[in-house]
Amino acid sequence: MPHLSVILPVRNGEKFIRHAVNSTLRALPRDANLVILNDGSTDATPDILDSLACSKVEVIESAGCGGLANALNLLLDSTDSEYVARMDADDIVLPWRFKHQTGVRDADVVFSPVIHLGPKPLSIRPTRPGKLSPATLNRILLIENPIAHSTALFRRSAISAVGGYRSVLAEDYDLWLRIAAQGMKIHRTAWPALLYRHHSEQITSDGEWKAASRVEPLLLEAHEALARGLCGLGGDALSGLRDPGADQAAMLRSTRMIDSIHAFADEVLNKREGDYLRRKCTTVSRQLARRLEAAR
Repeated sequence: MPHLSVILPVRNGEKFIRHAVNSTLRALPRDANLVILNDGSTDATPDILDSLACSKVEVIESAGCGGLANALNLLLDSTDSEYVARMDADDIVLPWRFKHQTGVRDADVVFSPVIHLGPKPLSIRPTRPGKLSPATLNRILLIENPIAHSTALFRRSAISAVGGYRSVLAEDYDLWLRIAAQGMKIHRTAWPALLYRHHSEQITSDGEWKAASRVEPLLLEAHEALARGLCGLGGDALSGLRDPGADQAAMLRSTRMIDSIHAFADEVLNKREGDYLRRKCTTVSRQLARRLEAAR
């Protein structure tokens, strides 16, 4: 049984899949494997995967899983390693990724900064480096999703404890909210672990997808559970941040949540993380204040 399995779903990924697989294999520890789900590809993806066959790679064929969450749950069910890492078919793993991430021993979920590529040629934008503690990350999750899904490495026990992925559009954000609400530890490593590619074919670049993903009931429910645990707030405090059509009551709940996070940053955190969290709170508070003023 491998200690780590990297799971990679792909559908019609002929343009980038070879780079994704080769970079993952170069970074894999000895006691790890890569499990790929070919989710009904109709392009050259199957032929490319055949050409990359080796003892470290297992390919599962599917006629179509009915969504990313189902594909990821199938991959989880097809592996039995203690640790599972995510990878996407259009990204590039940096050589030190798994060594650095598996070295964070007390974490249930580990993720890393990324270096953004594209969508314009030669467009390269690194994420600000620096470790972030579980206490900071839990509160950032109340404001936004800070985790690039394809950098995540997690204990199998953590994802099993919350029932795996759910069929929502923002399946990764929903998962992290539920894991954090259960009191499990999410860490961010200091340095980038991935080249994260942006291109027009990505689902997350679609405006309608973004709008629909902001207000899904299951996501609001997961956010409310974490906000209640960290800030003592009941009710939906996410719509006020993410939904342009949110009413004043939702925006006021969001404002109270941001005030609670700001107070935590002032009283508890070390200076670097406190400054990071205060900057986010200040930006969001100003946006909420402008929207509340416009709604009066």
